[in-house]
Amino acid sequence: MTRRARDRKSLKRRAPYRVPRERILIVCEGRKTEPNYFKATRTELKLTSVEVEVVGEGEAPINVVNTALERVADQRRAAARSAVEGEYDSVWCVMDVEAPTPHESLSRAIDRAGANKLSVALSNPCFEYWYLLHFERTSALMPTNGHVIRALKKHFPSYAKSDSAILRELSSRTETAIDNAEAALREKHCGEDLRQHNPSTHVHRLVAKLRTVGTKP
Repeated sequence: MTRRARDRKSLKRRAPYRVPRERILIVCEGRKTEPNYFKATRTELKLTSVEVEVVGEGEAPINVVNTALERVADQRRAAARSAVEGEYDSVWCVMDVEAPTPHESLSRAIDRAGANKLSVALSNPCFEYWYLLHFERTSALMPTNGHVIRALKKHFPSYAKSDSAILRELSSRTETAIDNAEAALREKHCGEDLRQHNPSTHVHRLVAKLRTVGTKP
């Protein structure tokens, strides 16, 4: 057999190369609102080239971070055994400040996330502020979570945490929401710590990340 023939035969046997998927873990404080939103976003963006695991924790902020770290450790052990693909490329903790009284574990949660290089998508005072930004640009003080909900219901009167109907309304307004979130941060001169900046959110950073990886070949 000539060398050229052997090379052709070798190429035929070679397994097709598969580009590794970018793996993202999202751990949410809420049990319904946030997980439903990110699952819908995953579907909308047809994220076939990225694996997004959404975990609705529904507990205190520190438990969100602890859950994320447990998942990272589990994934690392599984990857070491070659049982699954590699470690997570990025890990996000989606949490709220809450108003009028921030959760007592919030500061500890943010500090622990930072110490372990986890990304935090924080909303002040609550995740629904991100929803509101799809309909209007506002940086008016929201003294309680209820103020945010009432403002949102002016645009979507039937809103309820367990109702996914609003997700259809949000999908076409994502670019507007991202622009409005950035504008609010600039107006309030916010840095990385949003705990003292009401209202504000970094959820748009995670959404922009998903939109970016969703367009990769």
